[in-house]
Amino acid sequence: MRRTLLALAAFCAAFSFVNAQDPAPQPAVDYLIVCADDLKGIAAQWAEWRSRNGRTPRVLALSELERENKDAPPTVTDLKLAVQKVAGDPPREGFQVLLLGDAPAGETLDPRREVPWALTTRLDCNPDPKHRERVPTDNFLGDLTADDDGKAEIAVGRVPARTAEDALTALEKVKAYEAAPAGPWLRKLTFFAGEGRFGPQVDSMLEGLFTSFVEGTLDPCYDVRMTYANINSSYAYTPSRFSAKVLEEANEGALMLVYMGHGSNDRLDNMTVQVDGKRLNYPILTSQDVAGFKIGQGRLPVMLIVACATGAMDDECLAEKICLAPQGPIAVVASSRDSHPYSNTLLQKALITEIAGNRRATLGEAFLRAKHELVLGADPDRAKLEMMATLIMPKKAERLELNRTHLSLYNLLGDPGLRLRYPDVTAQLGSGSKAGAAQPAPLQVQAGTELDLWARLTPALGVEFGDQAKVSGLDLQMEVKRTTLARPIKPVPKADLASRDAEKRTAAEAVVAENHASSNDKRVDWFKAELTGAHKEEGSSVVFWHTKVDLGVAPGEYVLKLFALSPGGERCGFAALRITVTPPEEAEGENK
Repeated sequence: MRRTLLALAAFCAAFSFVNAQDPAPQPAVDYLIVCADDLKGIAAQWAEWRSRNGRTPRVLALSELERENKDAPPTVTDLKLAVQKVAGDPPREGFQVLLLGDAPAGETLDPRREVPWALTTRLDCNPDPKHRERVPTDNFLGDLTADDDGKAEIAVGRVPARTAEDALTALEKVKAYEAAPAGPWLRKLTFFAGEGRFGPQVDSMLEGLFTSFVEGTLDPCYDVRMTYANINSSYAYTPSRFSAKVLEEANEGALMLVYMGHGSNDRLDNMTVQVDGKRLNYPILTSQDVAGFKIGQGRLPVMLIVACATGAMDDECLAEKICLAPQGPIAVVASSRDSHPYSNTLLQKALITEIAGNRRATLGEAFLRAKHELVLGADPDRAKLEMMATLIMPKKAERLELNRTHLSLYNLLGDPGLRLRYPDVTAQLGSGSKAGAAQPAPLQVQAGTELDLWARLTPALGVEFGDQAKVSGLDLQMEVKRTTLARPIKPVPKADLASRDAEKRTAAEAVVAENHASSNDKRVDWFKAELTGAHKEEGSSVVFWHTKVDLGVAPGEYVLKLFALSPGGERCGFAALRITVTPPEEAEGENK
């Protein structure tokens, strides 16, 4: 018995000693970088940057992959097996894959510079069935479950660099973006569009969907800019300088930069103007124009190109050049082959909602959830969208199959682990004596009356208390609705746009430019932030009382917009309040 007890004690002591020496369990990998062999050095730097941000990265070079045929370069199936092994079964929540290397242009892979992608059996949406092509994609590497339904479980993004210099440029852009100072760029959504030319019925439906989305779904606190390549629109810009205007708008910085229209692998569409029976074409954006991106201070937008073939990474494509442009957008979502307006509309709405509305933490998460919406249909507006889609595609099964094709068509050129930038101050704007009380939507106010406003900011921004209470960078203005024009539009002498008379041509172009500026400027009033009182609340928030807002505007629907920026530009916040201004009450006895 004594021997047994001694043996048991020795066993327990040995067990305790072994466990005392065991290292603490390491967190599981949640960010995998698969790199071409020549890019291992930059991949290591990328992993180090992500580890600083709380991720657990791992670098896997192509030469390290296990493969069936050891004498041949790794296949995309070899790569998928490696991803599955690291991601776990089922894949861990939040696991992401960055592919660091260009896509091969054909069947031959150069593992020094390239990382493979898959050629699916699905065909693209070319309107001519004879010219439809199989869809190449990175989505195959994210679809890790046995059902192989195309619905990815993990986010995959690619930085299509062929050299260490290009890879380093992409990494430096990521660092600049994630460290960029806060400012008005975080509330800006910049759109530009080409004409649909799908026929009057479809074009009208698509424009109507965009209008209702911008007005009814996007939070009014965002500033929306539009440049439309349709000379009949008040949002048109001078045709001969349209591409330059797109770059000018982009270079101001934005949360997102979105294009809608036609495209090909190396360019977007043309702006077309019919003059005296002649058709004049002016480019919207080409590969040669990409050098014109000069977005400073890291204010780099996520770019969504809702068009055909601009993301054909097995060729030298427009999206790839934008992704690698040193001062271009931080990432690009684009289609690898011909896409369809129905699924394009769904994906556009979903991705903008995930970023600007739901404010997902990383770009990969936003992109993955937007793709899921294509097949899940969880959006409250989806039923209405499906009803409209029956006009061009009556069978629901066909629409679902089309959406599944778009899971593969659209790919992310950029870092899926990118930490998306949002305002880091919680801002609220309201009216009444009780700050923080829920406001009716919209708030009903009589014209000509003064409106008591309060604004709550958490945390406080540059506030001093006492008799000299003040705030730095507080802006309050009133705008008309996005679908309303604040000022009249001038008629355009379209024939003069192509006139040989330079004076006439210059005058006509000036009218178009003026109309564009007027259409995008929605402001009807601006209020100086004169505070009647300020005090701290629990959580170091601050409430400002503002009692001198005189609503001297015509009856109608408006939006009051607040923007606050800290003195050093480190933090910002913004909010909006919808109001309906009603006619003043009639004086007693009037009209009797």
